[in-house]
Amino acid sequence: MRQRLTPQAARRRSIRVKAIRMIFLAGAGLSTLLLVGSVVLRGVQSAGIDTSKLVQDNQFVIENPQFIGTTKEGKRLKVTGRRALRSVKDPNGVVRLEKPRIETADESTLTANQGIWSQTQQKVTLEGDVVFSRKSGEKARGATATWTSNPSLLTLEGGIEVTFSDGEKAIAQTLQWYEAQRQFILIGQAMIELKGGQAISDRAIYDQDAKTVIGIGNTSIRSDRGLSYADRYEYLTTTKRLTLSGNVRAKMN
Repeated sequence: MRQRLTPQAARRRSIRVKAIRMIFLAGAGLSTLLLVGSVVLRGVQSAGIDTSKLVQDNQFVIENPQFIGTTKEGKRLKVTGRRALRSVKDPNGVVRLEKPRIETADESTLTANQGIWSQTQQKVTLEGDVVFSRKSGEKARGATATWTSNPSLLTLEGGIEVTFSDGEKAIAQTLQWYEAQRQFILIGQAMIELKGGQAISDRAIYDQDAKTVIGIGNTSIRSDRGLSYADRYEYLTTTKRLTLSGNVRAKMN
């Protein structure tokens, strides 16, 4: 026979169920775009949970949240943070993340000071000391970033600084990382440090597998020997070989 709950116990149970349901909706909202799979929320299922800690200042709060699943391309993805918050009054509102960290299947990581998951816009927005690190050694920094998964695309904005696995550096206004193609695309006065000089172009594409950098648009090469112009350049990072093509012209020192 089912035991009848006291009004106080029934109220606590109702609050707990509603809180857990809303938290799982937050996790499910995240999985709509990024995750297909299980959502791990440590301790939430415990019958003895203190629900007063789940609701603070009219927000549902998860300490040390952990979302685990796979992207639409079938690759594993893990999202963690210090805290996740969502308004009690707006179940379809944004989920705010403190100290978010995203880990991909190839062990790349993306960290920031703050993050926002928007279910309506289908994206994660990060800001404050955004750092994208690849297991292969590449690292990029920026002021803000957005991450989507259809296609899986990371866009960094604001004072982009890139360090390649061989130690060479680059700067640009915007960086895009296409996971499927395994390519960085630097946009806006993309400057690559080369051996003994610099390569500047409107766009620069770094192919991780081929270990090449291709510059396109308003391309110029500065070195101790002089200044060269072309429609395009190709730089092989392993051999340090630079090739210019298309309307090549040079001014020697």
